[in-house]
Amino acid sequence: MRFGLSRRQFAALGAGLVLPDLTSLAGIGKSAEAMELPDVAPNLDVTVPQPLPDFHFLDAFGRRLTLAHFRGEGLVVNLWATWCPPCRAELPTLVALNPRIRGDGIRVLPISVDSQGIKAVRPYYAKHHITGVPILLDPSSSALDAFDVNGIPFTVIVDRKGQMVASLQGAGDWNTPATIAQLRKLIGPKPAAASGTTAT
Repeated sequence: MRFGLSRRQFAALGAGLVLPDLTSLAGIGKSAEAMELPDVAPNLDVTVPQPLPDFHFLDAFGRRLTLAHFRGEGLVVNLWATWCPPCRAELPTLVALNPRIRGDGIRVLPISVDSQGIKAVRPYYAKHHITGVPILLDPSSSALDAFDVNGIPFTVIVDRKGQMVASLQGAGDWNTPATIAQLRKLIGPKPAAASGTTAT
């Protein structure tokens, strides 16, 4: 069973509406802390390397970025929102994952699709003591349209050549030995002289 929100539920929650059937969804009626997420490793949708769709997002300073800014690094790109219970349950596992894979030249990029942008995300990071991963913003949800996905959370794995090699629709526990091993295998070893990036 996958934990996530469909586009219909996503739109309703993002607009502050409540749908009658939301509480019947797996995990939605629970607090984020109460959700028991499955290990990501057996649920990843692995694919042949393919080009990423074009979309842009912003950093906390309002600078426009694309995934090309991180070329040469492996990426775990997570689309999430502060009002999405499965996203909130999953995010701590991604935050915990990040320092375990940074030495491999792989980084976690959580991109918020909150329509209020920095006004929603900055206080959320502060309240939950989130550090080590950047604040990244996509208030127009252009990434969801670019990937043509049905809801959030949605995560893609990007190799060092900037190609998508796997994805996950729904929430999972990313901070597990099996998932870390699979990420390293999918992305490959760190080059001897990896180039730096412009964003932190």
